[in-house]
Amino acid sequence: MKTGLDVKDRRILYELDLNARASNAEIAKRAGVSKQIAGLRIKRLIGNGTINNFFAVIDNAKLGYTIHKNFVRLQNMDSNTEQRMLDFLKNHPAIVWIVSCDGRYDLAFGTRATNMAELDRTLSEIDAQFGSNISERQIATILHGEYFDRGYLLENLKKEIKNKESTTAAFGAIPEPAPLDETDWKILLELGKNARATLVEIAKTIGISPDTIAVRIKNIEKQGVIKRYNFVPSESVYPYLHYKVLVGLKNSGEERERALIGFCKTHPNIVYIVKALGPWDFEIDIEVETAEEYRGIMMALKTRFADMIKDYSSLSIYQVHKYNFCPGVPANPRRRA
Repeated sequence: MKTGLDVKDRRILYELDLNARASNAEIAKRAGVSKQIAGLRIKRLIGNGTINNFFAVIDNAKLGYTIHKNFVRLQNMDSNTEQRMLDFLKNHPAIVWIVSCDGRYDLAFGTRATNMAELDRTLSEIDAQFGSNISERQIATILHGEYFDRGYLLENLKKEIKNKESTTAAFGAIPEPAPLDETDWKILLELGKNARATLVEIAKTIGISPDTIAVRIKNIEKQGVIKRYNFVPSESVYPYLHYKVLVGLKNSGEERERALIGFCKTHPNIVYIVKALGPWDFEIDIEVETAEEYRGIMMALKTRFADMIKDYSSLSIYQVHKYNFCPGVPANPRRRA
């Protein structure tokens, strides 16, 4: 059941979208409410399911990985088999993202791999369990991606949307591993589970002091490994529809592609864009109140970029099962010199 959001809820969600690790006091100050109200509302938004979880936007290239998106159409599937498949994917250390959707595909998930052999091994493990349930699979490798803030949550867009570009979070696909040691990886693992976990909670799990955790997180951020902290909405409760648009291009050069990215970056309802290598060229994620609003955005896109959009297909995301850019730690993480 969709939940209603008042002005204060939307403002608090917007601040969590900018930085989910911000304290209640920081969020309260920016949202114009008391610390107590901010804390109670965040707790309520989690409790009623509006917020599914909090995640760290991690540049997996800085961990030595490339992300490959898998889009599959299912067959011979009953509810029990579907749940077994979802459980398998959710528990797999190479799977970073899983959603159920309506449209051309039934399920989409992201796999991370250091090389093609590792990707093949992951896919073979999935096929060994559920190959007979997959009638079609398309794979697109992420070349570059950016998260944009949810400007549509703001009441006064014209006043505040000007800050949107400065709050984007970009990540790439060229592996450039940062010098992380075993403790850094453990911290990433905890932030992957819950990006809003406190320093005390993380310290208790890892066994070092909160001050040391704080210093290490700042260093990890400085190295560009963590780009941002965000929240994942529960699609069944969150009062906005989520569409993922797979766009194929024609006659597109760098200048026109930059224009497309720029359009997405400044549109309040476009929250994510990926340049991909695969069956399509871009993925664009759109969150709107109504299907009519979505159609209006697509009409604007098709009109402005008629010279370069060859085709597109839309997926309606109705459930997020996993969103964790660091679901596992490598067997032998490098150590600092």
